Amino acid sequence: MSAINCCSLTMCLILLFSESALTQEKIIELQFKKPSCTDTSASKSLESLVRVRRISEQYATGGLYLLTQCGNYEDLFQRENQKAIDYPMINESWRYCSMFSTRSGDSVFMGRNWDNQNVGSIIVSLYKPQNGHSSISFSRAIDMGFPMNVDIEDMRSTPMGSKLLLAPFYAYDGINDRGMVASVTGIDQVKVNSINGKESIFISFLVRKILDQTESVEEAVRFVEKYIPFDLDKNSLDCHFYLADASGRSVILEYTKNGWQKIYPEKSWQVMTNNIVYGVPDAKLRQECSRYKSLSETLELNNGHIDWRAGMQMLRNVSQKGTTWSVVYSLRSKDVYFSVYQTWEKIYHLQGF
Repeated sequence: MSAINCCSLTMCLILLFSESALTQEKIIELQFKKPSCTDTSASKSLESLVRVRRISEQYATGGLYLLTQCGNYEDLFQRENQKAIDYPMINESWRYCSMFSTRSGDSVFMGRNWDNQNVGSIIVSLYKPQNGHSSISFSRAIDMGFPMNVDIEDMRSTPMGSKLLLAPFYAYDGINDRGMVASVTGIDQVKVNSINGKESIFISFLVRKILDQTESVEEAVRFVEKYIPFDLDKNSLDCHFYLADASGRSVILEYTKNGWQKIYPEKSWQVMTNNIVYGVPDAKLRQECSRYKSLSETLELNNGHIDWRAGMQMLRNVSQKGTTWSVVYSLRSKDVYFSVYQTWEKIYHLQGF
């Protein structure tokens, strides 16, 4: 068989597999509660909590919840940012993930696996700031101080309940109402230094600000120049950022040598896992990470043309023991498709704008 025919056959098989493997899934339509945004009280936000999945379901170390917040929580988020500076998270568990984006016909998709199982419950937030874009984002309940294996719904009326208001602060990936997506994943630790005139900002708070304040990759690239990112403590960083927008543009941002490095794709698609990308050839990235290789080869063979089901199958193909949520964002339609705790037969769907 010729190389061309072999390649064509491989492409067809991948397409057929991608389209058929999730045909038996159950699509579960979800809706956020929508309290009046003229009343921005914390109590209204807490009343909006919706329990989607109980902690007793298979594979779960927590549940799945929806939360709607309206108003200006900037002061609360700034206090949490200062807390991250004053009380370093050096001993906390961290992240390993896979993600990609691609232009596919008239659509743009971005997919990500969160590959750290110690999340407690998953909180999916619809956040509507007074002066910014609405957004949907994913957070880990443990970051807000909730223990594993507790029903968050039962705790919202306790003194712990107010910690739910921090869910938008701990946004590790999300999409806003302009189709802008921001996400992070872990890499080897680098040192960061203070620079006069620039604010030290915890990584999830930077994701939050990008979702709130930007509409495009280029706008976000300019926006981040005001900040010095950190995570485990204020002088260290062990993550890089993935940004994509509804035009199909994407960029990987890595902070090294006291500055932001921007890595743009050479194709209509881009992939990021847990290896530093800046200055590293694509061939080496494929050699060093099987997940990077799998996602890249699938997109390459299909010339980037997939649908959301194929995107979800790609994420399933590179899932790991600790994969907790897998989400495919449709950046132009603003649809969000996701599974949790590797229950691939259940696909949740949200369209919150």
